[in-house]
Amino acid sequence: MNALCGFHLHDARATHGLVAMLAALSDYGKTGAQWTEGGVGLGCRFAAATNGDGAGRFPCLDRDAGIAVAADARLDDRDTLFSALGVPPAERSALTDVSLILRAWRRWGRECPNHLLGDYAFVVWDARKRTLFCARDHAGARPFYYAFPPSGFVFASAVEAVLAMPGVSGALDEATVATFLTGSGWWNTNTRTFFKEVRKLPPGHTLTVEGEPFPGDGPRTRIERYWRPECTPAARPASDDAHAEEFLDLYARAVKDRLCGGPVGVHLSGGLDSSSIAVLAARELRRRGRPAPLAFSWLPALDGEAPAPAHAKEYALIDAVCAQEDLRVSHCALSPGDVLAVLRRDGAFPGVYVQMNEEAVQRCAAASGVRVLLSGWGGDEGVSFNGRGHREQLLLGGRWLRLAAECRAGPHHPFRALAHVALSLAHPHLPIHLHRRLRGKEPRRRRWLIDPAFARRVKPLPVEVFRPIGVRRTQARLLRSGHLSQRIEGWAASGARHGLEYRYPLLDRRLLEFALGLPPEQFRRGRWSRWLMRHALDGVLPPEICWNSDKADPARSEPLFDAFAGAAPALRRILTARAEPPSRARYVHMLRLLERLDADRPDRWFMPTWKALQLLDF
Repeated sequence: MNALCGFHLHDARATHGLVAMLAALSDYGKTGAQWTEGGVGLGCRFAAATNGDGAGRFPCLDRDAGIAVAADARLDDRDTLFSALGVPPAERSALTDVSLILRAWRRWGRECPNHLLGDYAFVVWDARKRTLFCARDHAGARPFYYAFPPSGFVFASAVEAVLAMPGVSGALDEATVATFLTGSGWWNTNTRTFFKEVRKLPPGHTLTVEGEPFPGDGPRTRIERYWRPECTPAARPASDDAHAEEFLDLYARAVKDRLCGGPVGVHLSGGLDSSSIAVLAARELRRRGRPAPLAFSWLPALDGEAPAPAHAKEYALIDAVCAQEDLRVSHCALSPGDVLAVLRRDGAFPGVYVQMNEEAVQRCAAASGVRVLLSGWGGDEGVSFNGRGHREQLLLGGRWLRLAAECRAGPHHPFRALAHVALSLAHPHLPIHLHRRLRGKEPRRRRWLIDPAFARRVKPLPVEVFRPIGVRRTQARLLRSGHLSQRIEGWAASGARHGLEYRYPLLDRRLLEFALGLPPEQFRRGRWSRWLMRHALDGVLPPEICWNSDKADPARSEPLFDAFAGAAPALRRILTARAEPPSRARYVHMLRLLERLDADRPDRWFMPTWKALQLLDF
């Protein structure tokens, strides 16, 4: 992964600021380069995790046309792009992804992202048009942050680099802080950061800056959305086997395209998503004569002991994949020291909130020499979606006989299933609230750790109440919500410290658009959710994985809770030993936080406690 930075700014300090921005991106590689022309500057860091694209040719220039391109990009389906651009076969092997983006800009202008597949964030400076054009891929696999200092525009792949430019304030956005601490649900994390002046370009969007980078009223900017998942056309009617065959072809290509560079590692949890990626990657790497991927699990190493009952099934599923494909797995459970290390970092920057279990994996992967890590993140929103919203659509559409048949075929009592559908239409969280009440659990509101005075002074951001009606509408809403890119941005930042680049085969645009066009029956069939994936992978995966109906994932919680409980006494000592409270303690209910750290099991209210500790600067 490369890292970008730059400016469209008239300021005597801008060039020195570009140097500071590059220094802030040092985690992304030792090699850096910069280019300036008038009031425009581009900078880039190069990391070893990529396929070496363009490290010595920054930026990619067309001097005759006055175009300069800087990109953090890995393009897929290059042959189709070569043909569309009319590139002769003799020239294709020498063309980098960045140079292809330059040619795409010359051919299609602002429409070029519609013709590009892969993971990318790029910037094009067109001197003739006096335009700085920025784009981020459909899923946000590469981060892109920006700010508007006086009379200008700055951007970077990391928040720290944006803040390094003189004139960009590091003041926190208190509305975002309040929303984060109260756990408010569907608020837009696609555009906001913890910093008031720093924003991020949403996935599937472009940002255009026009005009001269000189003093005045500032540049003219506009943000446009180019990828609309809800507008994906429906798939042509086909048999189950035809859908399965098309899925497997697209899936195999998505995995193959993400194996460049390396060495390669894979997440492995025993679920459909991670297991299928591990199998397809292992087979393709063997075909290429390369070593099999190393697998990494969040479960603790057994060291000859019997697994805990809650984990026994997941160990067995992981072992089944490893035995079938002759893989070696490293179990990387989080330790109390890892928890302390993560929470001592500034939680206002990406890479902390989503870092819980992944800290140990990154440490193990880096020690094993892995540079590319494949993750199944995003599958639940795409081709392995569980069919949520289908029954609600049947109810509202008057298809009650079909709804009754669906409820009878499910794993729960039909009346319970029907009640859940009706209650979720009244309010999406109502079934959860009633379930908590019936089990005697404390209301979520009482678990918040926001300071009462701060809560009275600053209100959280408005929260959208989203009712799941229809499979495609639900999928599109999940893809736009920001939770996917939030983890991607966090893993990009934290992975860079270990020289790791994350890639997400199930977020491949071709695969997502295929999933979005499928009829709802391909996601839920009788008692089986994620039907198409199970049907297509039958014979590819061990049957105990393919037809496992238990989605419980204790590896995400129990080892983490154990590590957090082990770190709690040290965290409390650190907080109480200070002569003065942390500066951000004004946002947190410190008394209640310390009481929770004193509890026998502080993980009882884990998420509010973790969020409060993440935000504190200690």
